[in-house]
Amino acid sequence: MSEVPSGRDAGSDQDAPFEVEESEGAAPSGHSQGYGTFARRLAIAFAAVAALTAALAAVLISVAWNVEFDRYLRDNLQRVSDGVAQVAAQAYPLYGGWTIQTLSTIPRFGPMRGIAVQILDDAGNLIYDDTTATTSDPSGQPGEQTVLEPEGPVVSSAVMVAGEQVGSVRVWAFGPGAVLTERDAQFRQASVRALGVAALVAIALASVAGLGYATRLVRPIDRITATARDLREGDRTARTNMTGEDEIAVLGRTIDEMAAAIEADRELEQRLTADVAHELRTPLQAIQATVEAMQDGVLPADEERLGTVRDETVRLSRLADAILELTRLERGSLPFDMRRIDIADPVSAAVETHEALLEAAQLSLTASIPRGMVVIGDADRLQQAVGNLLSNAARYTPEGGSVHVSIEYRDGCAVINVDDTGIGIKPEDMPHLFSRFWRADDARARSTGGLGIGLAVTKEIAERHRGRIMAEPRPGGGTRFSLRIPLAQ
Repeated sequence: MSEVPSGRDAGSDQDAPFEVEESEGAAPSGHSQGYGTFARRLAIAFAAVAALTAALAAVLISVAWNVEFDRYLRDNLQRVSDGVAQVAAQAYPLYGGWTIQTLSTIPRFGPMRGIAVQILDDAGNLIYDDTTATTSDPSGQPGEQTVLEPEGPVVSSAVMVAGEQVGSVRVWAFGPGAVLTERDAQFRQASVRALGVAALVAIALASVAGLGYATRLVRPIDRITATARDLREGDRTARTNMTGEDEIAVLGRTIDEMAAAIEADRELEQRLTADVAHELRTPLQAIQATVEAMQDGVLPADEERLGTVRDETVRLSRLADAILELTRLERGSLPFDMRRIDIADPVSAAVETHEALLEAAQLSLTASIPRGMVVIGDADRLQQAVGNLLSNAARYTPEGGSVHVSIEYRDGCAVINVDDTGIGIKPEDMPHLFSRFWRADDARARSTGGLGIGLAVTKEIAERHRGRIMAEPRPGGGTRFSLRIPLAQ
C-alpha cells in the first residue's frame, strides 16, 4: 500500500493503508470534498454488495434447504411405506389374501395426520384408500372410493410374501407438517431468523468497513488533487511524495514525475528564450554598431564594413531558416521524398562534404561505409542528419582529434555511428542533448559554438524515418552518436 514519508502525521493511525504528508497550503484531508461524495458512494456500494451477497446466500441456502427437506420428507415417507408394507405382508398369509381382516390391520393415518396410504393388489387395482377409509369387499366388488392426486413426493413399497409380490403400498403427505416434528419446524424457523440476522449484520459491517476504507482511500486521492491544484496555481515545487506499489501510489509518483518534467520544461523554456535573445542580440548589435559608426563618420562605408553587415545579416537569416525548418519538421509539414536507397549513398555524400571542414579544424576523418543496406528514406535529409552530426563533432573536438563514421547492421536496422574524441557530454546533460537551442556550458563558451538546433533537427529527421538517434560516452573519451534507420522490407 502507499505511504508518504512525513514528519507530520496526516491524522491516520499506523495501520492506515495510506499515509499522506500534509504541507502548508494544501487542503487538510479531513475536509476534502471527497469525503462527502466518494466515501459515501463507496460505503453504499459496500452495503449493496453485502445485501446482494446476503440475498444470493439466502436464495442458495433456501434452495439447498428445500432439496434437503424434500429428501428428508421422502425418507420419512419411505419409512412409513415400508412399515405399512411389512404389516400387510405379515397379515396377508394369516387371513388368506387381501381380506377385510388383512386390510383392517393396516395402520390408519388419514387426513387428520396428513399422510395418505393406498394399497394396490398385484394387478394394480386399488383395494385400500386411507384418505377415505374405504376398502373392497372379499368378493372383489369395491365400494365408493376417492383417489387423491398427490402434490408432493410419492413413495411406494412392495408387499412381498414368500418371495413373491402380492401388492404394493403408496404413501404421500398432504403437507410438510405430516412428517416434520415440532423440533424440525422450530429448527427451520430458527434457520430463517438466523439467516436474516446474519444478512443485517453483514450489511451493517460492510457499510462501516466501506466508509472506513473509503475514508482512508480518499486521503491519498485528496493529496493528489491538492498537488494538482497547487501545480495549476503555479506552485511548481508541489509534490505528492507518495511511495508504494499500489495503483494510487503509482499515480502519485506519476504526478510527481509529470510535475518535475513540467518544471524542467519551464526552465528549458526560460533558457530557450534567453538563448534566442542571445543569438539575435549579438548580430543585431554588430549591425547596429557598424551602421551607427558609418553614419557618424567614425568608420568609412567601404566594402569591408558593408561585408560585416552582410555577414551578420546572413547569420540572422541562417538562424531564422533553422528555426523555421525545425518547426516545420516538428509539425510534419516539411515534405520528404521517401524512396528505396542504399544508406551508404547519403552517408558517403555527407562525409565528402565535410572533409574540408574537419581538415580545416585539424581533425582526422576516417570512414567504414559498407554498401547493400537498403532503407526507405529521403537521401537529402539523411545526408543533412549525418552532416549535422559531423559538424557537431568538428565543433566540439579539440585540434588533433579524430572523427570516425561507420555503418553496421543491428536488429533489422542500419546504424550510422559517428565517433569523436571530443570534450564529451556530462551525464546530466544527456536528457537535453536533442532539445532545440540547448548547448552545454562548455560548448557555449567556445567561439565555434553553433545555433543549438542541429541535433534537434537530426532527431526530427530520424523520427520521420521511423528511426531514432542516441548518444553515449565513449570509453576512451569523446562521444558516439548512433542514428538507427529500419531496413526496407
